[in-house]
Amino acid sequence: MIGDTIVALATPSGPGARAVLRLSGPQAFAAAVRCFASNSPHDSPELPGELAHARAQVEGHVHVVGRRVPAMALTMIAPRSFTGEDVVELHVPGSPVLVRLLQDELLRDGEAHGIREALPGEFTARACENGRLNLAQAEGLLMLLHAQDQQQALGAVQWLQGGLTKAVQGARIELQDALALLEVGLDFDDGDTGAVPEELWLTPLQPLAERMDALLQSLPTAAPGGEVLLVGRANAGKSSLVNALSGQQTLLVADHAGTTRDLLRVEVAPSVYLWDAPGDLASPTAADDAALALRERLSGRAAGLLVVLDASDPHVPQMALSSPLPWFGIVFTKCDLVESAPALTEAALARLPAADRIFVTSSTAGTGLSRLKDCLRRSAGSSTVDAGGPLRTALQTAADAVRRAIDAAALAPELAAAELQAGLRAMDGIAGEHSPEQLLDRIYGRFCLGK
Repeated sequence: MIGDTIVALATPSGPGARAVLRLSGPQAFAAAVRCFASNSPHDSPELPGELAHARAQVEGHVHVVGRRVPAMALTMIAPRSFTGEDVVELHVPGSPVLVRLLQDELLRDGEAHGIREALPGEFTARACENGRLNLAQAEGLLMLLHAQDQQQALGAVQWLQGGLTKAVQGARIELQDALALLEVGLDFDDGDTGAVPEELWLTPLQPLAERMDALLQSLPTAAPGGEVLLVGRANAGKSSLVNALSGQQTLLVADHAGTTRDLLRVEVAPSVYLWDAPGDLASPTAADDAALALRERLSGRAAGLLVVLDASDPHVPQMALSSPLPWFGIVFTKCDLVESAPALTEAALARLPAADRIFVTSSTAGTGLSRLKDCLRRSAGSSTVDAGGPLRTALQTAADAVRRAIDAAALAPELAAAELQAGLRAMDGIAGEHSPEQLLDRIYGRFCLGK
């Protein structure tokens, strides 16, 4: 809650040469002086005094269980701090026991003093709420914290400097302009003064969709193992499987084939994400071909494939056999309708990473789901942070909406306008003036305590 003062360890847990306890909020200085004092008799004994109007580095000590331990305090004054609030960092020897005792002292009678332990990502959340960072820059910070090489670190720095924000804001402005022209035109008939020719708003949408695709390609992919793409024939039970694994009716399920037209990303366990993709059809329509083309274009973001086969009519799609992506496993669905799972072809068996990666399931009866979910959690959730994931999802939603608007233009401009409005709402979460609460939770929840 904004208004509270928060505290957390800002360095990795465990022993080390130095540990940093970070405080942020209106009571940061008052809380720090409860256990910190300066070594110099010329310094103010209370940080809220003369130091409250300047950034400072103060050599001193902390009092812990009646002992004096050498320490240093860094003071940062609102709004010129990372969070935009008053911030104090206490630098102490990196003893886990010392840090725990010191934090307990800072939190003693915390409710009465308006001090509490920070939630994961709360320092970054406050930086965004106070205008010190935007959400794309917050993702850049997460990328930088988990960068594994120089290229990833340079990309993260570019995000922190606002490179992605400018690109997304430019696309958002173009989308707003197209929607404005379309909505003005809806108020007039052809030939009326004020009528807007269709090509003025429709023609820019295709290059806009292509630029948004390019932006998506520039976003980082999750660490290997965190993203799994479901492939299989239409109506094989992929959406029902995802709903059963996630415990929520997130995806639309219907008896007829071809219900899924977009790639939909669903978290089924902590740090484990399944992409539900359009299924292969025997006689696809033009719209089905477009949906499958979208699947092919975006499948490179997945770390592996989960091949879903209807046990009553198993058929391994050619896309799965020809894909360079590794197979996570094979799932037989609707097994409550058959006596036993059918045999697999040699080609399919050869793509399996292990013999135990065949899962026999029924979304209706709940059969086999716990084993599949446990395996996904162990093998597919391998410590992925998925930097850029929430923004990638929002941008993909917007790009899909633009393409649907292009398709709807010939049918009804009103439908195209509704799609463009949906695209703008999705982009509000990235570069707009407000962001959906769900997106904020997804972004901040992946930061550790103290960040």
